[in-house]
Amino acid sequence: MLRHPSDGQQWKDFDKAYPKFGNEPRNVWLALSTDGMNPFCELSSSHSTWPVVLTVYNLPSRLRQRHKYLMLTMLISGSKQPDNDIDVFLEPLMEEMHEL
Repeated sequence: MLRHPSDGQQWKDFDKAYPKFGNEPRNVWLALSTDGMNPFCELSSSHSTWPVVLTVYNLPSRLRQRHKYLMLTMLISGSKQPDNDIDVFLEPLMEEMHEL
């Protein structure tokens, strides 16, 4: 069953901990997602590419997943998938977001 992330327990916990954030219309809810892909469509590829996409949850659901509202923030590329070391790649992005 598909559900919106706002139905999840973590979202509800965040709303309880920071009630002013959700009530302020100028605040932006963002989602950061990634998934690996094989850019050359080979079964035994020695290359891995991971796009990292930023989504704005403040938009209406009919607009949220349209291409013009999805932001490709980076491509993680290399000979193997990043696994648990993906946080090394995300640190500069998080630092940039904190400065905003």
